[in-house]
Formats: sequence, structure tokens, C-alpha cells
Amino acid sequence: MRLSLKFALAMLLLWFATAASAAQSQAQSQSQSESKPGVDYGDTMLVSAEQGQALADFALQSGRRVRPKPDCSHLVHLLYARAGLVYPYEDSRVLYRGVDDFERVKTPQPGDLAVWLGHVGIVLSPEEKTFLSSVRSGVITESWSAPHWARRGRPHFFRYRIGPSANLELLAAIMSDGPAVRNPTVQSEDTQTAGIRPATSRNEDLRNEASRNEAASDEAIQYPDTPSEDSRAPRTHRDVPSPRDDRRDTAAESIADDSTAFIAVIHQRKTPSKREIIAAILESGNARAQALTAGRTLDLEHPVSVFDHVEVTRIKMKHESGSVSLGSITLKLSETMSQEGGKILAARMMEREFSMVRRRDGVWVISDPRRRTYLPQAQALGVFESQAEIFLRRAPNSSGTRALVKALDRLYDQMPGAQQRAAR
Repeated sequence: MRLSLKFALAMLLLWFATAASAAQSQAQSQSQSESKPGVDYGDTMLVSAEQGQALADFALQSGRRVRPKPDCSHLVHLLYARAGLVYPYEDSRVLYRGVDDFERVKTPQPGDLAVWLGHVGIVLSPEEKTFLSSVRSGVITESWSAPHWARRGRPHFFRYRIGPSANLELLAAIMSDGPAVRNPTVQSEDTQTAGIRPATSRNEDLRNEASRNEAASDEAIQYPDTPSEDSRAPRTHRDVPSPRDDRRDTAAESIADDSTAFIAVIHQRKTPSKREIIAAILESGNARAQALTAGRTLDLEHPVSVFDHVEVTRIKMKHESGSVSLGSITLKLSETMSQEGGKILAARMMEREFSMVRRRDGVWVISDPRRRTYLPQAQALGVFESQAEIFLRRAPNSSGTRALVKALDRLYDQMPGAQQRAAR
């Protein structure tokens, strides 16, 4: 009896200790959530429509007063930080690809980022398609439907993730001080008596200002995230066919002299094996990619092929003419993307025939009659990013620039985890 009583007493004490511990844990959790309202520590939340509107209003009021005028990505970073939405600085090229502090969305709201490759701004009115950004002429409001922006393609839209680094007290202060009417169809009595204009009136002002800015020359656009030094400027020279020796007039030598069509060069006298041909094609593709990344201009007048696998299915020697040998090879290519005539083509498996010539100097040359540029998949993203910067700086309204931007979008979508980062 006495043992049973002691056991019951011990169990009662244990229950009280457990209950007290649970209550303390709950109190600490509640205290933490009250100290930073709106933050879900299990999963970060996105900026709400009301918070985004406050951020857009703050950006519109404060952006033009920033001195000295920063470039576009630094302006966005500064305004976000002043609003309490902190993130590590990234230039527009990185933001365009996607970062952890933002989630890409299909339908923008005020305060979201509107990002092109080489430019970024803050969405002011999705209905009017207006955004605030820093360009050469100043910090201005424009419409992404304006011709000079529309040519660059639809921007990527990103919404801020509210995480532990966000200062929600600062954001709340901006919301309480902001003059914006959150719902354009509903005005409170305080708003009406204070004489604050409704959102519809502000949208009309934004539309008028955007129209005035669109009338400016396209040269007023600045792409500050790309280097302006001549070291990154496109080089004007291309691979030019060697001067033709009149004494060498065979068909084989004619093909072998056209260096614009080269896809591989093999320095040996014997007929190369399939393995040697593949190694030479990959080596040539990597070398060409390095040159294009360093500033050489991509020839968009001819097709561009991005591939991740190549296989030699046939080697056929047709005839020999003295020390010159003429033949052909058939390649099976797994193309992840290609560009032809300004169109971006989806992944496909292709078989193509190429000429293979041994010249008088004993060098084997593999050529594509259509003068395609072949780029390995691993190097393609760097090449197209570099080329897009060059074309955006020198010819922002050209069809080549539009093709490069489309190609970049396709390559970004092919990156690992792209589906998880895609718009909801």
C-alpha cells in the first residue's frame, strides 16, 4: 500500500514537471512570434499586396532623391534595405537568374522586382505596367510595354521572401506613414478628409509620366550592370577564309580553306578515329566558347547549336588527290537548344553530315557547310550571358539581341532546380 502511494506521488510530480516545461516552451514561442510578427520560421512568407504597395509608394517618393544617382541594381537594393527588406546585393544578371531571397511570380504586384538581363526596376502599377528604375537620364518611371523594353522580352518578376533578416518594424513604419490607398476602389474617411488622392489618380499620373519618358530617345536607356570599358566591347574581326592559292583549285582544298565553317581541326596524318574526332570537336567547342565569353562577337547570321552529347556514326573517305584526302563523317548530336534565323528551337536529336578533309600540310579539317557554331552545354550559359551584355549595350533593339535574350531564358529554364524556382 505504501509503495503504491509513493509511485502515485512520483507520477504526479512528473506530470507537473512536464506540464510546466510545455507551458514555458509555448510562452517562449509566443514571445518570439510577437517580437517579429508575420515571420513564419518554418517557411518564409512572401511580401503581401499591402506591404508591396507601401514599398512601391516609398520607392516612388524616395527613389528620385537618392544622391548620387546609383545604377539600377544598387538603387533597388538601397530602396529595399531602407524599407526593411534586406538581401545581399546582386546585380541584375544574377537577379534575372533567380536568388533565394526572391520567388519568381507570374503575376506581379506593386513592389515586386521587374528584371531583364542587364536591368532591374521596382513595379509601381501592374495594371499600367509601370516600374521605377535608374537609367542614364535619371531615376524615372517607365512602362515595360514601351517599344524599347518590349524588344527585350517580358521581364522576370520576383517577390521578396520575408525571412529573419527582414526588419518588419521598419516596413510597418513605412506602411503607417505611406499616403497610398491600398485598395483603389475603397477610400477611408481619413483618406478623403486628408485630401489624399486615390490610387486610380496616382495610376493616371504614373501613366502620364511613363508616356512622357517613352517619348525620350532609346539612347537614354542605361545598362549599368554591364561593363562599359572597351575591353568588353565586341571585336569586329571574325574568322576570315585564308587567301586562296590559285595553284590549289581542287574541291577538297577549297573546302579545307574555308575557316568560317571549321568545327574541328586534327593535327595528324593518319585518318582520325571516332574517339579522336569527338575529342577534337569538344576541344574546338570549348575554345570557341572561351573566345566568345572573352568578348568575341557571336555570328548570329548562321545557326548556333548547343549540345550535350555527340557521337560519330560513320566515317567515309571518298577519294584522294595527291596529298589531299576528301571524305565525310556523320555525327549524331543531342542538341539541348539551337538558334536558327532568330528562332529558338527546343531540344532535339539530330544527325548531320560534315566534310572531313586532309590538307596538303597533313592537318585534318572537319567543316559544316552551313557554318553552324557548336557550343558544349556546359559552356553555353556563360557564352550567351556575355553575348547578351554585348548586344544589349551596342544594339539593344536588334533582332539578334532579342534572339539572345530568348536563348538565355531557355538556358535558365534548363538549369537544375529551375522548375522549383518557376512561378507558382
